[in-house]
Amino acid sequence: MDITQGVVNTLFLTFSHNQYAIAFFIGAFISFGLLLIKPSRYAVLLLFGFIVLLVGFEYDKHIVQPLEEQTLTSLDFDKSGASLAVSRTLKKILPFFFFLAGWGSIFLAIFIKGVKKQKNDTRSET
Repeated sequence: MDITQGVVNTLFLTFSHNQYAIAFFIGAFISFGLLLIKPSRYAVLLLFGFIVLLVGFEYDKHIVQPLEEQTLTSLDFDKSGASLAVSRTLKKILPFFFFLAGWGSIFLAIFIKGVKKQKNDTRSET
């Protein structure tokens, strides 16, 4: 019983740590399937959005800190304005770009799908 509880606890903690990454991966997988079945702008935008969100999630969790340290070390910046600019770019601007590009792409895909559906509905009425 103790081993079973440990496995369940490990699975739960793994899922709770990666729930957004899992959701974005499933979204990308479904979008890719839609793209293979019936290629469209909608499917491409969805796929792009979910991939960008997944990359952004992993960037925030695992990449940003080592990348900042490596960049500051390799460029040999002291605590100067350039160091602050690099830090803000890597920690603030890039995560915001990933968020905006990912969700923007998904919402644009939904909007395009809605406009296309509305056009088809008005054509069928006439």
